[in-house]
Amino acid sequence: MSSSEVTNISASTIDKGKKNIGGRPYSPVCEYFTKGEKVGKGRYKATCNLCGTIWNRGKPIELKSHLANYCTKAVSLVIRKFLTRILSNSSEKNEFNKKKKKPYSRKIRLAY
Repeated sequence: MSSSEVTNISASTIDKGKKNIGGRPYSPVCEYFTKGEKVGKGRYKATCNLCGTIWNRGKPIELKSHLANYCTKAVSLVIRKFLTRILSNSSEKNEFNKKKKKPYSRKIRLAY
């Protein structure tokens, strides 16, 4: 086998196995929205597939919040799914903040 054949074979197998060219993976919230035109680097307009609400810059946290709290046409399973995701993310952030604050309060007590 020549080196050009090996290169062609390896290039074709790499291309077949390649699923994503990079960047962040799509959020599960994307299946409930239609991606519109590009408005910035990595930002697109978004339209809710359920109620038709439009965002100029569809940020995933805002879209999740819409489905959990404001979408009038969302079914209860969708509402529950995104509400639990929002609550679990906020509790994880609270735990991180609590761990971060402990050393500072201890230093203050030691100073006095």
